Amino acid sequence: MTPDAARRGNDAVREFEAYLEGLIDQRCAQSGQSDLISLLLHGEYAGQRLSGAELVHNCIFLLNAGHETTTNLIGNGLVALVEHPAQRERLIAEPDLIKSAIEEFLRFESPNQLGNRITAVPVELGGVALPAGTQITVCIGAANRDSEQFLEPDTLDVGRSPNRHLAFASGIHQCAGMGVARLEAEIAIDRFLRRFPSYSLAAAPTRGGRARFRGFLRVPCRL
Repeated sequence: MTPDAARRGNDAVREFEAYLEGLIDQRCAQSGQSDLISLLLHGEYAGQRLSGAELVHNCIFLLNAGHETTTNLIGNGLVALVEHPAQRERLIAEPDLIKSAIEEFLRFESPNQLGNRITAVPVELGGVALPAGTQITVCIGAANRDSEQFLEPDTLDVGRSPNRHLAFASGIHQCAGMGVARLEAEIAIDRFLRRFPSYSLAAAPTRGGRARFRGFLRVPCRL
C-alpha cells in the first residue's frame, strides 16, 4: 500500500465514523425508534451496553459485512452463470433450484476468501504444534474447493447436494447475517434471470484485486 492510499483510507474511515456519530446523536435524541442503530444504542446484555466506540465499530462491521460480501455474491453468481451456460439454462428451466444455486455460488466463488482465528488452547494442526494465542489465517476459498469434501470441486453445479461449504465459516463465529445474505442473493439473481434470461458480457469483467474479498469492480453486460 502506498502512503497516499493509506492516507485516503484513513481519511475515509474518519469521515465514516463522523457520519455514524451524527446518526447516533440523532437516535439518542429520539425515543421509540426500531432501526438498527436505536436497537444497538438502547439494547443491553447482562446489564451492559455498548460504549460509544463499540457502537460505531459495530455499525461499520454490520454495514461492511452485510453489503460488500452480498454484492460480491450476486456479481460472482451472475458471471459464473455466463461462463457456464448449461447451468444457467438449467436454473432458468428449474427456478426452484435457486436456493441450491446460491449455496453453489458461495462455494464456487466464495465472496470472503479468508478468515482469521486465534487458538484458545494448544492444538496440533496438520502436524504443526500451535500454542494457545496463535493467530491463524484460514483460506475459505481453498477449503470450498477441497476434493476430499466435494465431488468435482472445480465444476459449477447449481443443484449440488450436499454442499457443506464454509463460505459463512462455522461454529460460534458463523456469519450472523448469512440468512439475510442468502435471501438477498436469491431474490436478486432470480429476478434478474427472469427479466434478462439472455444477458451476456459486453467486455471482460474487472476483479476487485484484493486477497480477502473476491468480487468484481465492473461487470459490463448486454441485457
